[in-house]
Amino acid sequence: MESSLKIGQLVCSKRGRDRGRFYLVLEIINETFVYLVDGEKRRMENPKPKNVKHLKAYPMVAENLASQWEAGQYSGNSEIRRVIAEFKQTLLNQESETRG
Repeated sequence: MESSLKIGQLVCSKRGRDRGRFYLVLEIINETFVYLVDGEKRRMENPKPKNVKHLKAYPMVAENLASQWEAGQYSGNSEIRRVIAEFKQTLLNQESETRG
């Protein structure tokens, strides 16, 4: 799973006080740890370091944000919140389609 994480990818915490919270991968520190942001509690100025074993990865990647971050340009926290909300809505829609 470690090598499959990408910058801008949607992940959800499986362990810790933040369990169930969604984040985007801001930076890959090494094969074990990544920096995460959610635009609310964990903003661009203060990303959260997290062990990749404690994350559930989703196949959604914010390509536009990832390319900006890799170029050293950082978007606003409101943009991060908007992307996470869109991804969560997509997940809910996919879940409801598989049930019904």
